[in-house]
Amino acid sequence: MNSRFFLPLIGLLFLFSCEKDALDREEFGSIHGFVINSQTEEKVTNANITTTPPTNSILTDEEGIFNFNDVPAGGYSIQARKSGYKSNSVSVTVRKDQTAIANIPLTPEPEEEDDDDDDENDDNGDNGNDD
Repeated sequence: MNSRFFLPLIGLLFLFSCEKDALDREEFGSIHGFVINSQTEEKVTNANITTTPPTNSILTDEEGIFNFNDVPAGGYSIQARKSGYKSNSVSVTVRKDQTAIANIPLTPEPEEEDDDDDDENDDNGDNGNDD
């Protein structure tokens, strides 16, 4: 009777130990890309780059380029943000020992116009009296 209990138990322990070894072998790749102004196609320097799921937060260099190295394989959303631009993101899939490309265009936000309308305080000497 004891062998009927221990034999399946040993089999289950062997099965779970094999699965743990498979999980321990995480695969890595990298993400490379650049950020450009969508209207002028000029490089965007010092844009904040983040990933979802999170890996790191970095800034683009003077050429608008960014790199994430040793990223676990899987799907990622890469977000680019910079003051004066609308944020944007792209999706990539990182594969073992490969580089995923994530080029992100940022659209400049419209400049705010000054509300210094002199029309409200238009003083042409007319105080509303018809003399």
